Amino acid sequence: MSEAESERTDSLDGWVAVKRDAFDDSESHKLRFIVEWNEIETKFAVTCHDRTLQRRGDASGSCAGLFSGTQLSGVGAHLSGVRDELGPLLPDLTRFREPSLWELLFSSAPRCDADATCRRLERYFGAAVDACGRKIVLDALFSVTAADEREYFENLQEFKCRAMRDEITRSKDALRLLLQTHPSTDGLQRLMKIYEEEDEIYRELVSVATKFYQNLLQPFRDMREIATLYKTEILKCLEYEELGPKRVTELQAEMNEWNQRGEKAVHSIQDITADYFRDTSRALTGMVKQMEQDQKRFGHASWAMATPRQEKLRVLLAKETLQYMRAKEMCIKRKRNEIREKMRGVAAGGSEAVSVVGELELQYYETQLELHDCRFEILRNEELLLLTQIKSTQRQIRELQEQVVYYDTCEDPEELQDVQVDVSPAHSHLQQHLKQLESKRGAISSRRAYLRNQRELCVQAHEQQQRSVAQRSEQLRQHHTAQLKREKRRAEEDQMKQWVENERAKTLNRLRSFRERHQGQYALQTAHVKAVSDDSSQPLSIISLGPQSSTPQRRRRGQKQQEIPIQILLPPGPASEHPDQTSPALPPPPPPPPAPPVSAKIPIRNTIEQHSGSMDELLASLQRGQKQLRKVTVSEETGDVRNSLLSAIRQGVTLKKVPPSSGPIHSTDSELERSIKAAMMRMKKVSNVSDDEDPSDAPSGDWES
Repeated sequence: MSEAESERTDSLDGWVAVKRDAFDDSESHKLRFIVEWNEIETKFAVTCHDRTLQRRGDASGSCAGLFSGTQLSGVGAHLSGVRDELGPLLPDLTRFREPSLWELLFSSAPRCDADATCRRLERYFGAAVDACGRKIVLDALFSVTAADEREYFENLQEFKCRAMRDEITRSKDALRLLLQTHPSTDGLQRLMKIYEEEDEIYRELVSVATKFYQNLLQPFRDMREIATLYKTEILKCLEYEELGPKRVTELQAEMNEWNQRGEKAVHSIQDITADYFRDTSRALTGMVKQMEQDQKRFGHASWAMATPRQEKLRVLLAKETLQYMRAKEMCIKRKRNEIREKMRGVAAGGSEAVSVVGELELQYYETQLELHDCRFEILRNEELLLLTQIKSTQRQIRELQEQVVYYDTCEDPEELQDVQVDVSPAHSHLQQHLKQLESKRGAISSRRAYLRNQRELCVQAHEQQQRSVAQRSEQLRQHHTAQLKREKRRAEEDQMKQWVENERAKTLNRLRSFRERHQGQYALQTAHVKAVSDDSSQPLSIISLGPQSSTPQRRRRGQKQQEIPIQILLPPGPASEHPDQTSPALPPPPPPPPAPPVSAKIPIRNTIEQHSGSMDELLASLQRGQKQLRKVTVSEETGDVRNSLLSAIRQGVTLKKVPPSSGPIHSTDSELERSIKAAMMRMKKVSNVSDDEDPSDAPSGDWES
């Protein structure tokens, strides 16, 4: 054995872990074996039909293979190693050995006893399935692939973890059973022996739990170390090497990724640490409570021999609980920081984003209250530790005072007083230590009072935020209800408008087709209708269907604002369009009036200026020379700011940069930003005590290293 192997005697290299249920059948299968002798191959043909799988339609329900007598004897030896009772059931197969060359050449007679042997082999395989199970028999007979072999094995790391976890469970169960025997134990001497057994079991529990949790911590510690190493190397590259912007961006992204991995590893370390101290503190809590129950059964003098152990257990419990609460405090702080980051990362989203900020603030107060409770528990255990030390010191002082000292009768009393003064330093040292413990206890009381005030502030902020969230939810619900009503009304209006538009379009299409078929033959007549410039915006009853009048006629109609009688002429033919209406033939409409003289241009021009119509009228007036365009200049005194600015830009004036206005901005983003800032200020107000904590509150370096 080499030196390295002698150092690692417990190494599991080369070993494999087999699953406990590797050969367990989850369900019963009905197997049918058929064995026949193959004279040509001089081997046994073994076929297995899985009737259960065949009924399900599985094609893998049958297996077959050729086996020599020697191979079947090896299979029988393998199965006999599993169950001894299978050995006598295997028939003798020595006569069915593989023939030699001369036997193949000169012996062609079939073996007459092969059929009986085959039937015995069939019964043997059936008995083997009943005794060893389906998987073992099939794997022993037929070939097994590497994938099938891997199904029997399990991860060695998981196997070790499960073994240690089972050992922890056994230790806890043993400690629990031993604690249950206390009420039925008579005599303090017997109880003291049980206490010794409990201490031994607790030491085993702590030892196994330490190995288990250290095994869980190791991968995360490695990840934390690797992440730190990579971040250091990337920082060196960014600082000392000349890199391009693309490479710098890649390295920064990689560093952020490693930073996230390192943070996740640290978080996992904190969680595992809290779990370890939780298990150890729970075990000590049960031992201390049971010992307090035992104390009631015995007197003060007799219980004095068990007092040192009780004080020791209380000190251990206080220390373990302190470690657990401090680890839990780190986890709660991490949760609180995550809430802060979420609040800083809230994106703009209107009232929904403001509502999210309110919910996060409420979660922050709940987490802060949980942190306050954890700190109260820390102070309680610190005080419990001090009380235990104070009681121990007081007991030692009382024992020193109660000591009886015998002196010689020939001694001088004055010298005896000097001797008593000489032996008092131990007593004075205990008194000084007791004063220090009382001073620390007073400091804890002061911290508890301050923490209580901070918790009351947090409770008030939490209740106020709850009311605010409830009020905001009610407002959102009401606003949502009103919004739904508005949307429903708007949808109904849009639907009605769409229906009107569709009907209008249908009517216009019918009128347009009617006009195209009977151009210049019909006219609509209504009483007391005023002419307008835009026909499309008027009711359908005043739309003219006759030939379009000339431009002077339209201008004259618009100028005089006269009422034009419009009449409808129906054709003498079939009345398919209006079957229910009949009207006598009316005379044709009068011809249009002649064009106005030149002297009428002046009022026409005035009319154009007063009633400027469409672009067509303006262009027509420009072509006839009736209207001249002139250049309009805007002065700085009379023009507005926009036109003045545009004029200055055209003239080449350089514009100055105007600083942004400091006035109030009524936008959703600014409202969200103000909500976040206000929430952060309130959160800081209720949690300012957490930023001034003593760094000595961290857990022991054993778990953080």
